[in-house]
Amino acid sequence: MKKYLILCFILVFVLTSANAQDRDSEHHHYKGDTCKVGPRFAPQAGDFTVAMIFGRGAFLEDGLVVPSSTAAVSGEAPYDSTVEANDNRINNMVGGEARYYASNRFAITLSGAAIWRNTPSQLAIPAVIDGEGNTIIPAYNPVVEAESIDARISLGGQWLFNTKNDRLFPYVGFALPFNYARRSMFEPITIDSGGNLAVNDLGARHVDITAFGVQAVAGVDYYIFKDVFFGFDIKPVSYTYAVSTKTPGPGLFNLESDTNTLSFFAQFNFKVGFKF
Repeated sequence: MKKYLILCFILVFVLTSANAQDRDSEHHHYKGDTCKVGPRFAPQAGDFTVAMIFGRGAFLEDGLVVPSSTAAVSGEAPYDSTVEANDNRINNMVGGEARYYASNRFAITLSGAAIWRNTPSQLAIPAVIDGEGNTIIPAYNPVVEAESIDARISLGGQWLFNTKNDRLFPYVGFALPFNYARRSMFEPITIDSGGNLAVNDLGARHVDITAFGVQAVAGVDYYIFKDVFFGFDIKPVSYTYAVSTKTPGPGLFNLESDTNTLSFFAQFNFKVGFKF
């Protein structure tokens, strides 16, 4: 993956150098023109951009311990794993982002991703054994029901600025992220060869994490072509409130815990996108 990234940066450098002469030539036609010519690559009101986001994973996963119906319920609190001082990777795709430019200077942003998995349960089937202890039909173990949900969505706004470079556009803004994660399990009744029943769960047991936050955003986009760009952004300030609810079974009390996370310059993203 690193090789591909190096090749991409080399390609960007070559294309930029190749277009420099053409850009200078185009600007030459405007010499002596009293009309001010705006940036040729700048997004305009009504434009859309879509981008792939690379960086640290944006899903909340730490603290998703499904409680046991027979043992002590874990008191582990939710942990905002999207903020971490180490192990930030640029080669990890974490979601997508869409921007709508309500004006030449302001864009409404929407980003996020979601994953849903579900495994239905299957009852156990005991083995069939003859009188001499030989297995005629083997036993079939139960299939544990499992469900997992990971979802993230962020709504925000960005203000765009022009620079002397008509391909380079810094911006500042804000984001309001929302995260939801769930893990659920249900182990069906098992039957041994002697016909004895073992009741493991009366119903599904699960843990949910819900998180809200507010973030300041600062970044820059560089247009390789008129409608193709890459960019970086950082969250100078970010606050997240996360709460988890553990349910060990139907009719049992829930265990709730929460965590507040405040970070500074600790979240980075790389983007590759297109303008429409």
